[in-house]
Amino acid sequence: MKLHHFDSFDEFESAVVDVDLKVRLLGPHDGKWQIGHVDIDGITIQQGVEAVPNLCEASGWPTHLMLLISEGHPSPTWLNGVPFARDTLGILAPRQGFVFRAAGPNSWVTIALPLSLPLFQADNEVGDVLRHWCQSTRTVVCAPGAIESLRCAALAAADASTSRASGRALIEAAVIDLIVSRRQKTKAMGRPGVSPHGLCDATLDLFRSVDDRFVRGVDQLDSLPVGARSLNNFFHQCFGQSPKQYLQLRRLHAIHTVLKDLGNHAVSITDIFEQQGYSYSTYALARYRAVFGETPSNTRVRAFDVV
Repeated sequence: MKLHHFDSFDEFESAVVDVDLKVRLLGPHDGKWQIGHVDIDGITIQQGVEAVPNLCEASGWPTHLMLLISEGHPSPTWLNGVPFARDTLGILAPRQGFVFRAAGPNSWVTIALPLSLPLFQADNEVGDVLRHWCQSTRTVVCAPGAIESLRCAALAAADASTSRASGRALIEAAVIDLIVSRRQKTKAMGRPGVSPHGLCDATLDLFRSVDDRFVRGVDQLDSLPVGARSLNNFFHQCFGQSPKQYLQLRRLHAIHTVLKDLGNHAVSITDIFEQQGYSYSTYALARYRAVFGETPSNTRVRAFDVV
């Protein structure tokens, strides 16, 4: 599988398949990104390499169940605030929102299984587990060897010398072995029955539905099914920041997007900051530069240079 190289997070964002994705840089600058994907008889294998701290807000496609492999090495990584390790597999359910966060350089592999795959209709343990996984995003603990075997099977299937039929058989066999090796569920947060994954999905739904109203503060988060202290703890675990800090980061990315849009070239940078709910100040400019590694003016100029 050939990995394509990108110099910016927004180019990388556009190249990811099988998920609706928004990348948030966590500073102090952008970096080098690599990604590649291959279709194996309906199963999509995707591999990514990231060089800088970042966070991805995403939701799975309705037609696929996605398995996410990340060793949490050399930098820690998390799915909805749950840390990855050698024995941790991410299960990304169709239509469910999730957050993948990396503290620094890392790599990952995803295997997107179409729901039409016969494994999902099987009247056995494998079919039962796969259908159950489709209900909600989660992490599962499996034998490290089974996760590594799935990763190796996915990369071997993606090799140009492997036939599509053989590649699909490799992946299906590895998925079956992995299901047999799974062990336990993850710990819930907040009120009983509220998992970090369910809370993340609800939070991302709220972000999408009231983005234009976040300029009025964090009070919109009160509708989430946890108290203030649990909400703050959840944000630190999932997003790596407090609710207020993360909402400000989202505004900075919105500002970055507007600045790159040539249709807004006549709007002053001050007005763009204010329109996105971020008061224009020396501090605001410093925060922008800390995240994107350049000034707002440089972002605007670079957009014109690309054209």
